[in-house]
Amino acid sequence: MGIALYFPQDEFGKGQSNFDLAADYLELTAFFSADRIAFTTDLVNAEEIGAEEDYFDVDEEMTNREEIVSGAVARVSGRIHSLGSSYPFEIDDNGDVLAFTGMELTIGQAAYLLCLVLSNLKSVSPVLDGTPVYPSEAEICSLRQYFQYFATAALAAEIRGQAWSFGFPRPDTSDFNTKLEDIWRVLKDGRVQSARGAPTYPKDDQIDVFAARLHPDGLPGFLFAAAQVATGANWQAKSIYSHLTKVFPSRWFGEQPVTTMVCYHIIPFSRADDSFFDDVRVLGNVLHRLRVPYRVQEAVMLIEQGVLIEAFDLLPKAVQWLKTYSRRGLEAV
Repeated sequence: MGIALYFPQDEFGKGQSNFDLAADYLELTAFFSADRIAFTTDLVNAEEIGAEEDYFDVDEEMTNREEIVSGAVARVSGRIHSLGSSYPFEIDDNGDVLAFTGMELTIGQAAYLLCLVLSNLKSVSPVLDGTPVYPSEAEICSLRQYFQYFATAALAAEIRGQAWSFGFPRPDTSDFNTKLEDIWRVLKDGRVQSARGAPTYPKDDQIDVFAARLHPDGLPGFLFAAAQVATGANWQAKSIYSHLTKVFPSRWFGEQPVTTMVCYHIIPFSRADDSFFDDVRVLGNVLHRLRVPYRVQEAVMLIEQGVLIEAFDLLPKAVQWLKTYSRRGLEAV
C-alpha cells in the first residue's frame, strides 16, 4: 500500500484522453508504494471513484476505462523503447503490473524521476497536489536547479562536447560577464563586449546552457548549442529561437561569433507525438522527458573521457534526494 494520488478524471474521455498523465499516475503510484508496484487496474479503480455518476451507458463506461488502461500501457511501452535502461520502471508482458526498478538509481534514471516529479507539480498536473509527498517550495526550487544541471549534461551528450551551466544562479556563483568571458576564452570565436544600451545587470539573458564540440585546430565552425531550460507550465512561451540569432550576439559581442548557435529547448515534460512536431517548429530542437535521461546517462562516458561538463559533480545530490523522497510515501501512510 501507499499514498492515494489524485486521478484527474476530467482529462479522459470524449476523444481527449491524456494517456501520458495516466502513465505518470501509474509510475508515481509504483514509486511511492511499499512493494514498488502499481496495477493497471489502479487506473480503473481511480477512474470509477471520480466518474461513477458521470456515465449513463455501461458500454461507454467500459470502453472508456479499457481505453485509459491500454493508452497508459502504450505510453509506458513507448517510454521503455525510447529510454532503455534509463527508464526506472518495467511492465509485465500482460500489461498488468508496472514495477519500479530503480532502487539503485543511475544518473539517467534519476533524471527521469526528476522529470516525472516536475511534470506533476500543481501548476502542470493535479496528481501530486494535496498529498503528503508534494514537495515544499524550497524543494521545488532545488529540483528546478537540479534539472538545469541534468540539462547541462544532456546537452553535452547531445553534441558530445563540453558544456556550461549558464542559467542564473550559476553553480560557480559568477556574474554574467565573467562567465561569458570564461566560456569564450575556450571557444575563441568572437569578442565579448556589451553593446550600447545592453542591460546593466543581466542574469543569463534567457540562455541556460552552452555546449560546444571544438576541433583540435581551435578554429570556428564547430558544433555549438545554446539552450533555454524551462520547467514551468508556461514553457511553450519561452522560445529563444529568434533571440538567439537576432539579439544575444549583437547585445554581448563587439566582434560577433561566426559559428552559428543551434537552438535547443530542454523540458521535463512528455509530449504527444503530433504536438511535438509543432514544438520543434516553434522552439528549435527539443530535449524532453523521453530524451533527457538517456542523454544524461551518455554524459557519464564523456566525463570518463575527460570532457568538462559543469555541475555534473552536483548530480549525486539530486540522486540522493530522490532516494529519500521515494520513502516519503511510506512514512505518510
